[in-house]
Amino acid sequence: MKLYGTTTSPYARIARVVVFEKHLQNNIEFIWIKTRIPNDPFLSINPSGRVPFLLLSDGLGLEDTPAIVDYLDALQKPYLFLHTMDRKNWEYRRLESTAKAMLDGLAVWVREVRRPNDEQSPTIIDHELHRAERLSDFFNDLTSNPVFSKEMNLAQLYLFAALDLERRIPEFQWRTKNIELSKWFDQFNLRKSVKASLAPQPI
Repeated sequence: MKLYGTTTSPYARIARVVVFEKHLQNNIEFIWIKTRIPNDPFLSINPSGRVPFLLLSDGLGLEDTPAIVDYLDALQKPYLFLHTMDRKNWEYRRLESTAKAMLDGLAVWVREVRRPNDEQSPTIIDHELHRAERLSDFFNDLTSNPVFSKEMNLAQLYLFAALDLERRIPEFQWRTKNIELSKWFDQFNLRKSVKASLAPQPI
């Protein structure tokens, strides 16, 4: 199998964490690509051009982070992530959705500040800055919630990937007021799978 991703995609980082958490690294080749470029050869593999993208041995492909996480988890026991997929577990689902909303918003912010200065939207940047600040405050009060304090799950991975974007957005200073969240992040960041999932320098 081949896992396509950019060195900067937080969603591809999530998929790589799962690969290492499930000890699948010897079965999956990481393919580093650049997206949104003219005549992108990746589009012949995945027409949407999105990453992460998991190319299976039979030639079929999966995109969308939750689908890839579920597929990787189902490859071998013990299941680490499928236990959270009870569709009636509303407490888990609401927090996963909110963590994903935070990551999605920060991804928009990152893309915006990467544009040339004359193409950036101050309105979008301001909107995402305040969204990120609100959600950082929100999650600071939830670090002891079982969703975030027990076994690794997709909600935790979304939250970690969102907060980790501080490395790319200096203005995202979420640690200042959120001591508990900072402790949670630093502890999560010590996991072997998280360290192993770090990408090489951007290409």
